[in-house]
Amino acid sequence: MNAETFRHRSLLMFKEKVEKETEGRVVVELYPSGQLGTEMETLEAVKLGTVEGFRSGGFEEAAPLLEIYSMPFLFTDVKGIHNITRGPLGEEIAKAAEPAGLLIIATGDSGLFRHISNNVRPITKPEDMKGLKIRTPPMSTIVKTMETLGANVVSIPFVETYMALKTGVADGQENPLTNIVSMKFHEVQKYLTLVNYQYHAEMFYVNKDWFEALSEKDRGILRAAAKEMMLMSDEIIATDDAKCFEFLKDKMEITTLTEEQHAAFVKAVQPVYDYYIAKGMFTQEMLDRMREAASR
Repeated sequence: MNAETFRHRSLLMFKEKVEKETEGRVVVELYPSGQLGTEMETLEAVKLGTVEGFRSGGFEEAAPLLEIYSMPFLFTDVKGIHNITRGPLGEEIAKAAEPAGLLIIATGDSGLFRHISNNVRPITKPEDMKGLKIRTPPMSTIVKTMETLGANVVSIPFVETYMALKTGVADGQENPLTNIVSMKFHEVQKYLTLVNYQYHAEMFYVNKDWFEALSEKDRGILRAAAKEMMLMSDEIIATDDAKCFEFLKDKMEITTLTEEQHAAFVKAVQPVYDYYIAKGMFTQEMLDRMREAASR
């Protein structure tokens, strides 16, 4: 994490609150900008106990069930997401990481919904994705979704994506609005569809043995501070997302899907769900429970 990100800004609040309320019994040291290694290396360090805590996404290596949050077109709005991440079902999903030696003491947003941009045509239906060269990160749920929609997935490092879009090595890309603005993709992309096709959760992992060795009072302080931190983080993300939309309005040709168009995409990606259910990542029952909780 960069020291200016929503993560670091909210972690500073977490640090201040924890150290004050534990009267210094728990000291929080922050290491931004990848100082402790890659995301996977840091997650492994938390499992081993050489690092006590880490904020990042739902890795299959932590627990396959966590990837359920990233299923395509699972959510229609942020309120529905927060019904889960801030409620009992989110806590139940978080318990899936415990066998790996991890506790998830808070779950929040990581950039809100992801959208699709390209230079070929407006995207209003699944068929519009066919044949487009779409740059994606090496995340299986993203790759599987894009391939199911008929796109040709192009693997390009994030920092090289701007030039790839400019030169036509890739026709398009998928990202939250905040990434599109920060990476200036609007300069080299004509069409943007607010497709809300995927959401990424962010978990606050701590080492299970370390956390359980704390006093009950300090465990309570850390859990409360972690939840407050995620609420602050979510608010920063929502504000930044809205600002980015206002910024992009006159810089790209923006399409927002109708309910009928959205439903067509939901139907088109059903094979993605079938694939991960067959793989054992999650069950149909859990999906049904998530959809029910999100609709409240």
